[in-house]
Amino acid sequence: MSFKKCYITKLISFLAVAIFLTCLPANAFAAGDLSESAGLGAYLEEAFLATHMPGMAVAVVDADELLYSRAFGDIESADTPVILGSISKSFTAVAVMRLAEEGKIDLNAPVTDYLHADLDQSVTIRHLLNQTSGLRTYQTRDDLSTSDSFGTHVYSNLNYTLLGEVVEAVSGLPYEEYMRQNVFGPLSLTHTYTSLAEAEGIAAGYQSLYGFPAELAFPYPETGEKSGGYLSVPAGYIISSAADMGRYLQMYLRGGAGVISPKSVDAMLNDNVPIPGTGEFCGMGWMKADGYSETLFYHSGLVENYFTVMCLMPDSGRAIILLFNMNDYFVGNNLATTLSIDATRLLMGMETEGVGQSSYLLFHLVIDVVLLLLLLLAIIPLLRLKHWRNRMTERRPRSLLIRGILLHLVYPSLLLSAPFLLGIPYFAALPFAPDVMLVLIASAVLALIVGVAKIFIRYSRRPAAS
Repeated sequence: MSFKKCYITKLISFLAVAIFLTCLPANAFAAGDLSESAGLGAYLEEAFLATHMPGMAVAVVDADELLYSRAFGDIESADTPVILGSISKSFTAVAVMRLAEEGKIDLNAPVTDYLHADLDQSVTIRHLLNQTSGLRTYQTRDDLSTSDSFGTHVYSNLNYTLLGEVVEAVSGLPYEEYMRQNVFGPLSLTHTYTSLAEAEGIAAGYQSLYGFPAELAFPYPETGEKSGGYLSVPAGYIISSAADMGRYLQMYLRGGAGVISPKSVDAMLNDNVPIPGTGEFCGMGWMKADGYSETLFYHSGLVENYFTVMCLMPDSGRAIILLFNMNDYFVGNNLATTLSIDATRLLMGMETEGVGQSSYLLFHLVIDVVLLLLLLLAIIPLLRLKHWRNRMTERRPRSLLIRGILLHLVYPSLLLSAPFLLGIPYFAALPFAPDVMLVLIASAVLALIVGVAKIFIRYSRRPAAS
């Protein structure tokens, strides 16, 4: 996900509706030492309200100390963990770089040198790290065929699922154990986990349903695979807190802090490839942004019920982590991204864009209205079925046939194919936007049922042959 606002890009995919949501109070938990002259604390208080996220935790660090720490809403403290999403990829990259330093992995060697996998031998460890392997965005572990995008950046969770397997194969340890011994332990990450069952005090996760936050739980890939390998712990399900993530980011500011070497840190950040059409670059578990007053590396994370952003500013020697305990794919995540951009800009002394106080309600209202219209377009013909049956006697079969084809065949087909037209398979769309998908599927099914009913009525009313 780009670190730039993407309201329009997402809204044109499904717009849809609701009645909205009331503002959630921001409960400050603890403040750190960062000078309030930068306006960070005051800005976060106001912007958090505008995102309508249930909770948020923030930590700002330099190489030596924690500069600022605060929790808002129902995230109790900076030690409260959440699922990190794709920020997890940087942890996996750290493990790979550590093993490379030990001479156990050659970044330029084929992946098949380390895994028994049906993968083209031209795909190297470096290709997986830089997301240039030719694996597609929603590809699963069950299908390792590469596309003609080989050598060009295409974001795919599968790249880091495979890297997690490489860590296990090379180290001889389960991924979880390797991370505990070689990354979490040395960095004193006491609230960081690779298992939901082991995570203590994890913040409740929410998903926005038509603009209302609903506390929902989703299957966690404890075994390392989910949805056929589309989602996995190494690619997106490490669990951590803002305080622990601050210590993790300090590792980069300290040149690896003994976990990896300064050379490896530099490679993770700067051995990167262009991301087509963005002006940004993809390193190894990190993105390099443009348009800032100093060099900025970042990565965001998203799972079904959490959203996260981390930013690294090596020029000024600071970093920030922001954790949110809700996934609101079409609206809230965009507002949280804007908040994260603004917080980073404040730390750089740049002007902020601001999170509109009415944006959440306005965008969800638009989305919900469109969804309601989609649903009504399928419900109204059902309510008018008796009227339609009476009109069958008016001898206008051709016009009714054309309208019937459009409403009961073309319309539901478009609704059901909408995710595919956007390049998103159902196994990815359903858990991340279930409210929108429910309306699309329900409207399509209802339209088809009414169409079948009309066919039955039409032919059951034919006069018997004399």
